[in-house]
Amino acid sequence: MSKGLLFIIISMMSIGLSIPIGGVMMEQFPVFLFTFITILIATIILVPFSKITENTKWTKLGKKNYYGMFMQALLTVTLYTVFQLYGLTYASVISVGIITSITPAVVLILSLVFLRERLSLKKSLAVVLAIVAVLIMELSGVQGVGGSSVLGIIFMLSAVVSLSLFFIYAKKFSVKLPPYTLTAGLCLFGTLQTLPLAIYELTTIDLTLFTEGATWLGIMFFAFTAWIFAYCFTFLAFPRINASTAGMATAVIPIVATVSAVLFLGETFRVVDMIGLALVVASILIAESQEKSKEPAVDEKLAINNVNAK
Repeated sequence: MSKGLLFIIISMMSIGLSIPIGGVMMEQFPVFLFTFITILIATIILVPFSKITENTKWTKLGKKNYYGMFMQALLTVTLYTVFQLYGLTYASVISVGIITSITPAVVLILSLVFLRERLSLKKSLAVVLAIVAVLIMELSGVQGVGGSSVLGIIFMLSAVVSLSLFFIYAKKFSVKLPPYTLTAGLCLFGTLQTLPLAIYELTTIDLTLFTEGATWLGIMFFAFTAWIFAYCFTFLAFPRINASTAGMATAVIPIVATVSAVLFLGETFRVVDMIGLALVVASILIAESQEKSKEPAVDEKLAINNVNAK
């Protein structure tokens, strides 16, 4: 398996691992405050890490690079994360899963329009398998009760579009700066974007929450899985894969989230979940068979030199 595919799969698995703990933490925290705290921790870790590993000169990156990091933070932190969490408030879990499963198709369409990526038969088949896998898992859980409001569906569709646009934008921008610098910049701008509403929400909760060890364990776990690991591996992957392949890999998220819920929350692992997992693996293998011969050579030293030269 190529490095690019391996990195993006690890990234999607990391996001999937963050979902169960994120759901638990949402029972105690408001959306913006929790997002701000976790991404602030990621920023505190990543800024010095990027300086040590990539010799990042933060005052010399240039307006264009700062604008690019700001836009990626806007698409993922301020829009995707918030839309998804609010979507879960107004829509049923089944509906959310079904809507999220169209992400690979949306990324494929956008990559054709904005990146001029070619639509091959293998790529189309891989995306279809990924979508079918998630649909099978989610539709099998419908019990005939509950529903979703129009507002909830709008929130989730907005989340899907935001994530898809992030993949498109990040694919074009990822070659300009090394991966840890990009991740640190995204987290830094995400912290600034969520700060105003986080300050307001801080006045609405019981501050004794912060004295509990379990609270900080959940916060740290989410900070590493949802932000540090997810985006470091995403930016390591993007110079090596197409945006459409990255979009297809998002099908791994609900699969890993389901397995995590079984292991840590005691939920039942169904036969259809196993079928879904097999289909996702098949879709990744199909995509990998195409990407293996196309993986571009990545000069990581050149990207680092680009930072030092600014």
